[in-house]
Amino acid sequence: MRITVLSFYDRISLFHSLKPFLFSRHKDLFTFTNKPDYCIKKDKNRILFLDRWFLKPDHVDIKLLSQLRDKYRVIFFFNGNAGGGIIRPEVLPYVDRFFNKSLFRDKTLYQKKLYGDELFTDISHKKYGITDPDPCERQVVNDPTMLDKLAISWNIGVGDFPKLKYRQRSAVALARTFGAPVAKLFHKNSVLSPDKIPQNSGQYPVNARWGGPARPTLLHHRTMMLEQIADDPRFLVGKVSQNQYNREIKNSKITLSPFGWGEVCFRDFEAVLNGSLLVKPDMSHLETWPDIFIPGETYVPIEWDGSDLVEKIDFFLNNESALRKVVQNAFDNYHEQIKTIDDRMDSILNLIEEY
Repeated sequence: MRITVLSFYDRISLFHSLKPFLFSRHKDLFTFTNKPDYCIKKDKNRILFLDRWFLKPDHVDIKLLSQLRDKYRVIFFFNGNAGGGIIRPEVLPYVDRFFNKSLFRDKTLYQKKLYGDELFTDISHKKYGITDPDPCERQVVNDPTMLDKLAISWNIGVGDFPKLKYRQRSAVALARTFGAPVAKLFHKNSVLSPDKIPQNSGQYPVNARWGGPARPTLLHHRTMMLEQIADDPRFLVGKVSQNQYNREIKNSKITLSPFGWGEVCFRDFEAVLNGSLLVKPDMSHLETWPDIFIPGETYVPIEWDGSDLVEKIDFFLNNESALRKVVQNAFDNYHEQIKTIDDRMDSILNLIEEY
């Protein structure tokens, strides 16, 4: 069995979503391309995996989908969306499985219009009146049987950390010329990572370094967090260079990680991998993998408006043993899951036999 992987080559694909394809024990099964014409005119394989397609530009090419559907016996779509929303439900009739990085536990949400595509952006709009310029009207899943195609693959926690911007940009440029496997030369580690938790000096009480998406409904969530911590000297705030951010998070006792383009953020895993306590808006509405979001065990959940943020920070800054316990649990939990990435790939490949 050979499988063609048609992917949009960017830093997220080459250092995160494609990592299991590039490094797992199944890596020899895959032929990589970023050219749809190759798939339609030259490819001899009968199975296609689409990764991060129709994201840039944000438009579903139905003609292309129809051509691919006519050619391939099996098509699995790996959506590149950062949040729980599937955003491109018009893809569903043309594919056999639709894998998301995260899914809403309440699948009926996919049959409802969510302003700004995500549950938290919908709340920002309906509860707080936040609006986006030229909001996109997305389709919803009108046929409930299509929901049976939804599944979870893996989130950005499967990837190469810490982010090194110029190293990764170089890999993207070369991959677009020589193919995805060349990016492996720029990865700092394999899928499996060290098991020893790093020493974190705790020099900075709380890391709250972030910029923000320009779209108002996405930015609003971060703005609410900043309002709660305004003028509190314990919080590192503001946007800094990637290198400075990497240095600081290694020495931050706590990391505050609001939602961004989606609920699951790079910062979540950067905190866990650097021995920093992850404090994050409640994630109980979401399923994802790796799942480092076990409340009170691997992260500290807060209200979506941040109303209990300072209270939670105060508690853990004054309770070192409680903080260290959650930090260690999160680190162990993450690595135990990452060790099973080959098994997770097995489960996806086994689904091919159904078609």
